[in-house]
Amino acid sequence: MPTTVPVAALRQPGGAPSACVRHAAPATRRKSVLFRSTPPTWSFLLILLGVLPFAIVATITQKRITMPNWPFCHACKRLRLRRLLDGIGVALLGFIAVISFSATMPPSSNLTAVVVTLSFAGLLAGVAFASTSGWATIAAAKLSSDGTSLRLRTAHQQV
Repeated sequence: MPTTVPVAALRQPGGAPSACVRHAAPATRRKSVLFRSTPPTWSFLLILLGVLPFAIVATITQKRITMPNWPFCHACKRLRLRRLLDGIGVALLGFIAVISFSATMPPSSNLTAVVVTLSFAGLLAGVAFASTSGWATIAAAKLSSDGTSLRLRTAHQQV
């Protein structure tokens, strides 16, 4: 069940959680984590004009806060490593497929473009999956649009 915690309370001395928020396990590692808010809903319409205008507006309107001492447990560390290695593996397979198919398929084949496009999609999918291995994503928390509270998606009652 999601829990909302005021940022001011987290910034107080002793206000940071003492255990892993995601798994309610003892913290084995503490990291500095940059939490971000989601871009405003209206900004997604800018994708119709191009990715660059959306990226600029999303970056400008996004709120950010760094929590210097966020707790993570051993399961969080394993989850991060697994996501990172899986993403790198899929990206590497996509890269190898792009290179091997483009080198081995005859240029006159009707399938060349399709196979290379699908291989490139695999490469991008791996990069996208590896991008979910950041500490803020592992912490499963998002900053509110006004930057005053942190929404913990998987907070346990014990924390």
